Amino acid sequence: MTSIVDAGPRADGRRDGPFRRNPALTDLIVAAVYAIPLGLVSLRLLQLSDSPLGWRVLAGVAVVVLHVATALRRRWPRVAFGIGAGMALVLSLLPPLQDAAGNAFPAFALPSILVFGVLVFTAARVLDARASWACLAVALAVAAVVVVRLWNPEVWGRPSDDGELILWRAALTLGITATILCLWALGRLARVRDAHVAELREKAERADADRAREQAEAARAERDRISRELHDIVSHSLAVMVSQAEGGRLSDPAAPTAATFATISSIGRESLRDMRGLLGVLRSDAGTARVPQPGLADLPSLVSQVRAAGVQLVDEASGNQRRLRPAADLAAFRVVQEALTNVLKHAGPAPAAGLSLDWTDDRLVIRVHDSGAGPHVDGDPGGAGLEGMRERLQIIGGSLETNGRAGEGFTLTATIPYDDGSLP
Repeated sequence: MTSIVDAGPRADGRRDGPFRRNPALTDLIVAAVYAIPLGLVSLRLLQLSDSPLGWRVLAGVAVVVLHVATALRRRWPRVAFGIGAGMALVLSLLPPLQDAAGNAFPAFALPSILVFGVLVFTAARVLDARASWACLAVALAVAAVVVVRLWNPEVWGRPSDDGELILWRAALTLGITATILCLWALGRLARVRDAHVAELREKAERADADRAREQAEAARAERDRISRELHDIVSHSLAVMVSQAEGGRLSDPAAPTAATFATISSIGRESLRDMRGLLGVLRSDAGTARVPQPGLADLPSLVSQVRAAGVQLVDEASGNQRRLRPAADLAAFRVVQEALTNVLKHAGPAPAAGLSLDWTDDRLVIRVHDSGAGPHVDGDPGGAGLEGMRERLQIIGGSLETNGRAGEGFTLTATIPYDDGSLP
């Protein structure tokens, strides 16, 4: 069993380090850090002791096993805690040991016993409430054995009168019990914190998934709308082509070109039927009144609506205006509409904006600039609305560029190439 918080991407988008990705390696390193100062000192004290060899070997084995248990404390917390509690109990039950000067000391006082507190903390942190309470009961039982063994300091060669004996027993009982309870409580607090962090991470992941799903839905809806609009435009063009071909054929049925006009008319009808069959299913407004698609001729009405909404909008045009093909005309209007909508959404209260249409020799350049913070800054590719505009412009061979910095406003520049047959 590992910690509650698994390794992986963090909620702030940064990757976890190698220690979080490899908890087993982390536990080994931590066990080594404890073993070097505590284990070596404990084994050195046992080596210098004048106690019987059997007791020293048993104490040394208990010390080594305690440190090994710390390396397993998160992978197998129940097993590690059980082994640690058993070794602590062995040390507490051993007879007094003798140091090099002949002074008696309890085996439980070896420095390595401190890692038992680490096992108590880890068990409280990674186990559920029922198991952690059981571990606390076992730890307090071990503490009770230690208190009983150390109840009389004279056993360890420390003379004491009645007053000092009472103080010794009170301090011993309170100190050991308080230490066990504090370590266990800190472990439970760390578990609560881990659960809170995991919940925040899960919420962040859900929010990212929701945003991605919303952007995908918005992009799909935009593609569907473009498909429907292209259906209307192409269907209209094919209908005009069929009508003109029929007119040419009927104007002089005996002419050599009549057969050509008939072929054009037949292919046009088949194409129109295929177009309606393939793309007509995308129309969600089937059966409703058909509304003409907007174009640049509808810009004055759009500008008036934006100004009525509180935007100080300045619009200007330069160059010789051309008549765009239907798809390009519709795309130009939709780009301006989306850009001015973003001004209303993101430019702040009482925004000021500029709209310019530059009719160059080979393309129309649309530029919209606002004075607010802007919805996207520093190279952010933008949200679903801007992505939809890019897709729309790519279909007709155009492009979209955005530029914005905090406090300097946001600028959108769209280019729409002319059709070779555009009229000046």
